[in-house]
Amino acid sequence: MRRDFEELGRPLPGRTVAAAVATVRELTVDGPDLMIHGDLHGRNILRARREPWLAVDPKGLAGDPAYDGGTFLKTRAPVLIAAGDVRAGLERALDVFTEASGLDRGRVRRWAQFQAVQAAFWGRLHGFRRSRGGSERDGLVAFADGMAEQLADGV
Repeated sequence: MRRDFEELGRPLPGRTVAAAVATVRELTVDGPDLMIHGDLHGRNILRARREPWLAVDPKGLAGDPAYDGGTFLKTRAPVLIAAGDVRAGLERALDVFTEASGLDRGRVRRWAQFQAVQAAFWGRLHGFRRSRGGSERDGLVAFADGMAEQLADGV
């Protein structure tokens, strides 16, 4: 992450990247080591008969369950962008996810911030599935930048 930060010309404030690096250093050392989904997003959550909801297509990673909250929030970008008030939408999404999951809001926020920094760098380097280039990609990169900075404010 630090290498990408330098190679990309320091596109985010240093404190934002430092917060993401601190998340990895701090939350992976003392965090739970449980089976997590690894790719939790709306298309991988289905209504079912045997349970009200099922998470499908897991990546089967071991780590902090709050990491999945970060993945889920990151994939809400199109909905949050369309809503207009991104900050309020992001805070609401954090509230809803943490209440439903019973996970610590601070941990979910930190993992979401880490993943937003990753997404911002990835988008600059490779584009996104939705858009590899052009103004839509630039808009998604700008959104990831803003999300990373907003979430870092609460860390």
